Amino acid sequence: MARLKTQTKELAILDAASRVFAARPFHEVLIDSIASDAGIGKGTIYRYFETKEDLYFATVVHVVEGLASELEQVSRAEASAARKLEAIATLILGRFWERRYLLPFFQRDERFPALEVELIKRREPILRVVQEAILAGIERREFRGIDARIGADLFLGMVRSMNLFHTSSDRLEDLVGQLISVFVQGAGRRAEPETA
Repeated sequence: MARLKTQTKELAILDAASRVFAARPFHEVLIDSIASDAGIGKGTIYRYFETKEDLYFATVVHVVEGLASELEQVSRAEASAARKLEAIATLILGRFWERRYLLPFFQRDERFPALEVELIKRREPILRVVQEAILAGIERREFRGIDARIGADLFLGMVRSMNLFHTSSDRLEDLVGQLISVFVQGAGRRAEPETA
């Protein structure tokens, strides 16, 4: 008798796979390691995903979709555009602060062209949340007029860089403050008032 698949078991597999795949290169990952991390048998994984490639693909989509959903919720809770961006940066940085192993899922992987196409599509809700915050800021005259799509890509690039390069002595709140300051006000020095 075939066992029924459950969403709980599938999510446990995807969560374990996200840890294991991000810890080492794809070709070094063993399904046995994912099964061990999930606390299940190897055969169970193959009931849900036919190949390691299928599991990798599903894992990437799982990670990106989870983030997009959380970002939409946190963005709605803030009134000002700068606070929305601060909340977005805090969520992303906080999510990955101690788990940099998930970051490889947001990089392009030319070995999986179908995954690249899917990632571009799945990344859209994340970009849209940031774009909407930027557009709201332009509307309220908090920000000057910029291309919201380019602004969103720049913002997410800054967040990703801080995730990759923060040190153990950095504090999340400080990095978010610096990121928002640079993004909203720029890195240029403000003109000082002339003295007579």
